[in-house]
Amino acid sequence: MIRLRQWYVPQGFVFVTAMTLCVLPKGAAQNAADKPDEKKWVIDRTLNLTPRPVPVPALKYRLFPVAMDLKEGNSVPIYLRLAHEQSDATRRLWREKPDQWIQMPLDNIPIAEARKLFQNFAYNLRQLDLGARRKTADWSYTLDAGDPIAMLLPDAQDMRYCGKVLAVKARVEIVEGDYSAAARTLETGFAFARHVAEGPFLINGLVAIAIANQMMDAVLDWVSQANSPNLYWSLTALPRPFIDLRKEFEFEYRMPELQFPDLADLQHERAPAEWDAALKRVRTEFNRIVGMEEGGNKNPPVPMTAPTDSAAQSPELPAAKKYLVEQLHMQADKVDAMPPAQVILLCLNGVKDDLRDDFFKFVYLPTPQAVALAEAAEKRLKSTPHSETTRLPKTLLPALPKVMVANNRLDRKIAALRIIEAMRLYAAGHDGQLPEKLSDITEVPIPLDPGTGKPFEYQREKDAAALIAPPLSLQSTHISAPTGQRYRVIIKQ
Repeated sequence: MIRLRQWYVPQGFVFVTAMTLCVLPKGAAQNAADKPDEKKWVIDRTLNLTPRPVPVPALKYRLFPVAMDLKEGNSVPIYLRLAHEQSDATRRLWREKPDQWIQMPLDNIPIAEARKLFQNFAYNLRQLDLGARRKTADWSYTLDAGDPIAMLLPDAQDMRYCGKVLAVKARVEIVEGDYSAAARTLETGFAFARHVAEGPFLINGLVAIAIANQMMDAVLDWVSQANSPNLYWSLTALPRPFIDLRKEFEFEYRMPELQFPDLADLQHERAPAEWDAALKRVRTEFNRIVGMEEGGNKNPPVPMTAPTDSAAQSPELPAAKKYLVEQLHMQADKVDAMPPAQVILLCLNGVKDDLRDDFFKFVYLPTPQAVALAEAAEKRLKSTPHSETTRLPKTLLPALPKVMVANNRLDRKIAALRIIEAMRLYAAGHDGQLPEKLSDITEVPIPLDPGTGKPFEYQREKDAAALIAPPLSLQSTHISAPTGQRYRVIIKQ
């Protein structure tokens, strides 16, 4: 099944999936202890923690700017200047070194070299800090120019590199024990991620999720350090959901009409020749878009769908007429009187609306309620025969379940870290002991698992415990990547 637009960055970039954008946490694979079921876990990490009460004041180490501290102005020009103000050599340094260090265990980062890099880029880092504390992020894509599928998005890729720099800087400050500086950097990084998500495309949201995940990995490093301050309330103060993709979802919902303006204007009467011309434009544009896909169109060709083919000769014309009468409730005599091109276009548009709404409706639900609907929509779309009246939604509908899972993974990680910090808080008041069950923790509220809507699974194992967000049940949504999260917690005595 082709999923073109949402993973496509044209002209020199690559097809990108949610899985490659949302990079697995460092150490996720090598920390998997039990090989037989390691494919279940997107995160499988052992944390050696020290008991720690909540700091005084409780929000001493904020991870997200206070709204009243934000200044008027648009952050985007500040971010975009960062790339333009660097030479090719410094741009390579900005990209390559953090890209190497973000994959390293904390103790392996060359601290002196990293510090020198951050000193050399002090101006750029200051600009990121200032941009993250602006009130708005208007990316001003020229969507009214038409052809949004072909729009270049190199700025989204540049933002990924900025996020890595901030994540590495926070990790260096954490290993040095400078928690005030680390909190400031994390605050910048999390706010920056939210600004990136203000772009209209799903690719903007996915890059934002990737950046936020890198910041959360740095928070995992934080809680693993001896004597690190407790971040329970700082994590609780983060927005929920952290990345709101409603804008991106609804932009993608309108993508067919933006790319095929004739489909947004099928209500007024036309002469038969005008209907023929409209169908020719739709067919021509579809062929152009499919030709942009790397590797070419993998779906079989559909007979009599060349731009110059006569609609009257379409083998789908009888079924299209039947659809207009039975599904769109048009009068049979009026349908029979329609020019064939009008019938094909109205049927194509109706099928597109039906499949699209079936596919998008679950994005308005919490993940636990959305999973079954997502599976059903994927199954229906996959089983729909490939024809002229179905190929447009089968080609252009985005891989929404993958996006949903990618975003939910971040929210599950935040909730899990809140519980881990609650466990550290509990241990601080109970002679360094872990709770026998999560309900034993009464000092602070314990969040539910955003993936299931139920309590996280908790297993006490002698002097350790396992906190588990079980894998989601998504067998029919083409999600091959693992979705479960497992944290083994050991309290240092």
